[in-house]
Amino acid sequence: MDARHEAALGLHQLEGYLHREAGRREAHRKARDFAEALPGLTTDQRLMIEQAYAEQQEENARQATRHIAERIEQVQAQYAARHRRVTREMAVAMAVVTTGLIVLCVAVILGTAAGAA
Repeated sequence: MDARHEAALGLHQLEGYLHREAGRREAHRKARDFAEALPGLTTDQRLMIEQAYAEQQEENARQATRHIAERIEQVQAQYAARHRRVTREMAVAMAVVTTGLIVLCVAVILGTAAGAA
């Protein structure tokens, strides 16, 4: 693996980490805002609600990410199948065109040879 590839992989991993951390911080912010809107809670109750809410937000984000990843895999598989089909059809078309040109060339050669005789 060359240095450029390793750097790109490291950057991708760093971006993923930063994205996850931003999502986690956002989930905790939303949880704090939600808990603060509930009057009459003790500090422990507020913390429990914040923790449960944040965990649920993070799980929702994980599920959404998994769903997106699965969909990407499906689309990639569809694209690969379509690419194989188009490649196969193009190979057949090229074989037909090549055969037709060979037949045409042979006919011209035979016709020219018959006309010269």
